[in-house]
Amino acid sequence: MSTDAFNPKSALEVDPWLEPFIGAIDNRYQLFKRWKDTIADTEGGYDKFTKGYLTFGLNVQPDNSVVYREWAPNAISAALTGDFSLSPAWSGVTPDTDAGVILT
Repeated sequence: MSTDAFNPKSALEVDPWLEPFIGAIDNRYQLFKRWKDTIADTEGGYDKFTKGYLTFGLNVQPDNSVVYREWAPNAISAALTGDFSLSPAWSGVTPDTDAGVILT
């Protein structure tokens, strides 16, 4: 879903003192529009995007196994350590290079 184009005159109708800042306001609007459209196109909209907690982090599956997902787009590898594991670090954990998701 595409975002409507910004009309600088609409801001000036509300507050004419904004005229010297129209360039900055337009730039911020373009940044907002780019992110809004990216979220809509890649994540399925704000509602789905804001429910990342259902996918990321530690999640217990129906079979009682535990899945850990982390968003780390520039990671080469990752390790999860602690006294909950029999080894000092899980081995072979590598990110999904397309989405930057680490799945263990």
